[in-house]
Amino acid sequence: MKAYKYIFKKSMLSFLGALLIISAIDFAFNFFSEIEDINENYTYLDALSFLVATEPYRMRSFIYIAAVVGFLAIFVDASFLRAFNTVRQAGLNKTKYAIMIFAPVFLLSTASYEFIVPDLTKSAVELKKSKVLNTTNTPVIIEIQKPDSESFVLVSEELSLKFSKEGDLEIKDQYSGAFSKLNYNSNIKHLSFSELIENSSSSFEKFSLVSKTELLRRSLNFLSYLVIFLVGLEILLSFTKTLNVNRIIIYGFGACLIYGFIESVFADSIAVFLLPFYLQAFPVLLILIYYLFRKRFFF
Repeated sequence: MKAYKYIFKKSMLSFLGALLIISAIDFAFNFFSEIEDINENYTYLDALSFLVATEPYRMRSFIYIAAVVGFLAIFVDASFLRAFNTVRQAGLNKTKYAIMIFAPVFLLSTASYEFIVPDLTKSAVELKKSKVLNTTNTPVIIEIQKPDSESFVLVSEELSLKFSKEGDLEIKDQYSGAFSKLNYNSNIKHLSFSELIENSSSSFEKFSLVSKTELLRRSLNFLSYLVIFLVGLEILLSFTKTLNVNRIIIYGFGACLIYGFIESVFADSIAVFLLPFYLQAFPVLLILIYYLFRKRFFF
């Protein structure tokens, strides 16, 4: 039992260390970009407050990267490796270990992004908009509806216009009433899980599609990065004599960034070309490939 507690504690500390380092780098880079918006209304203190309030939101993009890198990097510690081999001999396999250490990250990420991060981020963004002159006039997003073959409707939160085939124009306020409840003009990534679930059943086709895609993407993040970690762990345990912390970090960041790029390409393609949202479930293939071929490539 002590060995289990030891490897869990060391793994979490390594993850938190990686998260802290990446967060500090992210904060520093974003601070320099915030300097461009400094004016008499938006001070350096305002910029710092904005960055602190929105840092949890930005963590969404790298919390699992920190998990993969942190959980792998700890294996360079000889005492940790001995303890890990001890619990493996006691019956803890690699998949169970991965689930054990990734579960707290998943719970932390899910709970914070459901109950804390969305409102905190929206408030910070709105406050900044009120102080930075060049962000007061935000773009308004519209959706095009085609209720029948003879007409189409341009829908926004303020106004909806129906155009007939003959060129007649009619104001249709009932569309905007439903549209304004969707937070359509909010960044889709600011929305919580519950908001995405509610919006996924919207009658507005494009918004429903984007919501379903984002919901599926978030739901599969845990499994996707867990598999990336497992592959890295297989490599590490198979070639412990030739791997060092630098190579582990390169693999961790490299694999996560490549996956993130592919994930974004799928999400953007679905939104632009109106493809089926379930294509965003492509990470399931990674899981199948891993479990089908791991015995062939790893010890």
